[in-house]
Amino acid sequence: MAEPRSRFIAVAGTRRHMLIWGDPSAPPLLLVHGLLDHAHNWDWIAAALADRFHIMAPDLRGHGDSDWTGPASYSLANHVMDLADIVHALDLRDIRLVGHSLGGQLALRLAATYADRVQSLFIIEGVELPIVRDQREAAQPYPARLRQWIEGERQNRQRSPRTYASFAEAQARMAGHNPGIDADTIAHLTRHGVVALADGGWRWKYDDACRQRAPEDAHGIELDEILSAIACPTLLAYGERSWIPVPPSDRLARIRDHRLIHFPDVGHWLHHQSRDAFLAVLTDFLKTNERRSHA
Repeated sequence: MAEPRSRFIAVAGTRRHMLIWGDPSAPPLLLVHGLLDHAHNWDWIAAALADRFHIMAPDLRGHGDSDWTGPASYSLANHVMDLADIVHALDLRDIRLVGHSLGGQLALRLAATYADRVQSLFIIEGVELPIVRDQREAAQPYPARLRQWIEGERQNRQRSPRTYASFAEAQARMAGHNPGIDADTIAHLTRHGVVALADGGWRWKYDDACRQRAPEDAHGIELDEILSAIACPTLLAYGERSWIPVPPSDRLARIRDHRLIHFPDVGHWLHHQSRDAFLAVLTDFLKTNERRSHA
């Protein structure tokens, strides 16, 4: 695979890391990874498209080689602010935007907030977060959600990152949590997802505090407003064997120009489990919208 360039951007006293491929004069393609993941999740996709696009894949705050920002700092709004800082620092316009899972939710919000800068949007199972689905199925009053969040944040303050005696143990852990992904992909994601400890052993690079979603993130009202503000062509991809359900049709209908596609026999990691098919769909989507933008 083509080796990416590495770059850090300073944001309010902390650093955000990103990987970059391709010619800076080529059309920009921004790839946003999911929860507890990292930018190298996109290595295969970026390598295949680097001859046509200027590709950027950031490590979200608290993930990969970006700095940890601590408990209570990983709201959706803070993540989107980081993406906006990257967009403005690099003066990106006419962006092709792809996001997986949490990264998809962030991409939706970036596309709605900066509709004038996003040309097309490809979302992999990222329209609704679990907290939104839970609230829709069994609504809890805000004080109850706020208390759960506070107690979760208190636990995070006391939690130490899990360590593994060997790289192989960490790799086995990832394989066990991601059935259906081939061994080479698991090895690659683990290699870029762990860090060696000075006193021995290994730990994941992500901050455990990233897992906590702020109680405000459960609101479907704000999500509906986000979807209604998206102006660009949007493709929504779901795996037929995924644990992530497709959102209600009335919610999806708020995206004025969208198409829904299902990938057979794969789950939440469809861009790994069905990489060739995913790349073909993504490439066709990018080409189609390139023609539309120049029509």
